[in-house]
Amino acid sequence: MGISVRILQANHGDCILVTHEGPDGVFNLLIDGGNAATFKYGSPPIRKGALCIVLDELKAKGQHIDLAILTHIDDDHIGGLLRAFKAPGYLSDMVKSIWFNSSRLITDHFNAPAIPANDLYLSGDAPETSVRQGKLFETLLDEIGCDRVPLVMAGQTIQNGPFTFTILSPNEEKLQKLLCVWPREKSPAETSRETDYALSFEEILANDSFEADKSIPNGSSIAFILKADDKTMLFLGDAHDGAVISMLRTLGYSTDSKLSVDLVKVSHHGSQYNTSREFLELVASDRFMISSNGSIHGLPNKRVIARILAGSDASIFFNYSKIIGQILLSHEEDAYSERLIGLCEEIVL
Repeated sequence: MGISVRILQANHGDCILVTHEGPDGVFNLLIDGGNAATFKYGSPPIRKGALCIVLDELKAKGQHIDLAILTHIDDDHIGGLLRAFKAPGYLSDMVKSIWFNSSRLITDHFNAPAIPANDLYLSGDAPETSVRQGKLFETLLDEIGCDRVPLVMAGQTIQNGPFTFTILSPNEEKLQKLLCVWPREKSPAETSRETDYALSFEEILANDSFEADKSIPNGSSIAFILKADDKTMLFLGDAHDGAVISMLRTLGYSTDSKLSVDLVKVSHHGSQYNTSREFLELVASDRFMISSNGSIHGLPNKRVIARILAGSDASIFFNYSKIIGQILLSHEEDAYSERLIGLCEEIVL
């Protein structure tokens, strides 16, 4: 009996398995799949990544993925899922239902023309086979009879299995911005790895200001409050801080009446553009978790760590221990090392 949250090592992405064990059996919720290497890696990709290993464990137990949520279109969230759907015997056989705000669902919602350039394909195995010659992901979901819901949007409350989801993001404005050819995510070679780790927490907080994320794909990210039994969790994907704050206030939360949760999955791998002090003042939690190996975009930003530590007594969990050693300066280790917990792949609530 109970709930466990497994923060899989998904490189610079997100891949989270939430398992509920109750009197009616086991319910597995998979949130994102990391990049493609999270499922299998190598050239050719035959070595098992964290997602593949976990799916093998579930198969050995005779379990399924009862619900998979693809929060948004960036490769570090969807790549591993697409590779696992393509592999025989994995997600095509294991997933019972899926939430994914596809281009087709978005254009249908706004009664807009289809945008074929945004279609997702599972590419063929042959090197000469182009992506467009592969199977359309929407077609695959239809073929395997995967249960789907209409567009997932802020303000909805959805019951699935033992879980109640209160959707915080995306709102209609953020989704409407996807009525275009979706922006291409920059490759790792094009991204900056500069960090703010040379600064102390004191220096960061003395000159702290918030600048909001402007990424269109991140703004479309599905974020939600998740409740089951007497536990409440907050999963933010890469959602925009302002959209989440707006919805929390609409739901009646304030600095005097905070949302109390057992766990917060920090937005956008700990980016300083997605977690403001204003957001942190609306949430009360003693556990925050960040998914990132630190290899891309310089994430997590130390500025986010500083904001969380200064605003609460919470612990921060990381799925890669090396991040802690990079963040803490020598004079900060005694004061903060016990609150930063590394190589945390499972949290039992």
